[in-house]
Amino acid sequence: MFRHAAIPCTALVLCSPSFAAINGFTESFAGGAANWRNFNGTSTLGWSGSGGPSGAAYVSGQFNLASTTVGGFPPTVMRAAASYGSSNGGYVGNWINEGVTTVGFWFRHDLSESIALTGRFATPINTPGASVVSSTLVASNTWTFVSFNVAQGSSDIISLGGGTYSAIFSNIGNIQLGFQVPASLAGQNITGTFDMTGFTLTPAPGAMGLLAAGGLVRRRRR
Repeated sequence: MFRHAAIPCTALVLCSPSFAAINGFTESFAGGAANWRNFNGTSTLGWSGSGGPSGAAYVSGQFNLASTTVGGFPPTVMRAAASYGSSNGGYVGNWINEGVTTVGFWFRHDLSESIALTGRFATPINTPGASVVSSTLVASNTWTFVSFNVAQGSSDIISLGGGTYSAIFSNIGNIQLGFQVPASLAGQNITGTFDMTGFTLTPAPGAMGLLAAGGLVRRRRR
């Protein structure tokens, strides 16, 4: 189940239904795991109806660190895909046209070390994809709000996977969330549990107003 965040309309700001279709999307997981899947996509994430921030519902995935290496590729712990029907495809589409520049969510884990989260945002066929990393460290057993700046030129974007910004973010279909494994934990037979909720797509500060103003100008011209 997914919900779109309500955007108030005033006499000076007109709301555009096409703009709000993706920008402002929020997955609260209130009704279940919404077809978000585990690290390799073989099973749906676990779901809890309460216990998240402010008592919210949340989803959970597990990952064993035995195969990880120091400085190795960050493992994925949960994913959404157009092919799975994750969130009924509410996030799927052209993020550039919709003005999406920020991906945010609440995250918790039970590893003994703080971790930096990573993400990958890709086309429906899963290539090319953009890799991102957050500067926010998530401490053990602590719900923490994490965000990625996915605007063009953002320092959070560390790779475009051989593609271009335009080719990727104009056609988003796949999302992967993971983490950088601390050196002290790499290669150990430890199964971590990772929880997430409140996955939200939003514009940069002021972008909504600018786009809404553009809609006002277009309406006046008509």
